[in-house]
Amino acid sequence: MTTTAPNKQKPAYRHAAVQACLALIMVVFLASGYAWNLTARTTMKILDATGIHTVYVAPEFLIYVRLLDGTVVGFQVLLECSGLITLLVFTFISAFTIGLLNGSLKTKILWFGLSVLVGFVWNLSRLASVIAIAHSFGLAAFSFTHYVLAPTIDFVWVVSSWALGMSWLKKEERP
Repeated sequence: MTTTAPNKQKPAYRHAAVQACLALIMVVFLASGYAWNLTARTTMKILDATGIHTVYVAPEFLIYVRLLDGTVVGFQVLLECSGLITLLVFTFISAFTIGLLNGSLKTKILWFGLSVLVGFVWNLSRLASVIAIAHSFGLAAFSFTHYVLAPTIDFVWVVSSWALGMSWLKKEERP
């Protein structure tokens, strides 16, 4: 005679597959020049609004900024330096964790979309912040912030969004 655990739930493979398809769509979008251009142009507008004059060269996805010491530096906004890889990793982690949980597919897709939007806005503000740090404090401060602090900061939004999604589904599950 076999016994099964009373609380064991069957994974929602179809939901995970739908979220994985959405993640693949995000991969195609975020790996495209359109996403890099959108990220660079939006970052440039944020910086210009704060009083940091920028020049954007679209085909190379370069944002030029004159640092306070007079040096002109170009920041290239591609997949690997714009925080978009973190967003891609997040989409697949959520697809194969939260997507497998029981709960409404509509709730999962809504949460997925909101989390991706939060991640994109988070990355825009992070990118604008590190360029503003370079402008004000130089390239050494930029390097420290961009390569040491930024991954830690990205970890905060990833874990927060993921945990929120898990708790949202758990809350929905209760009668």
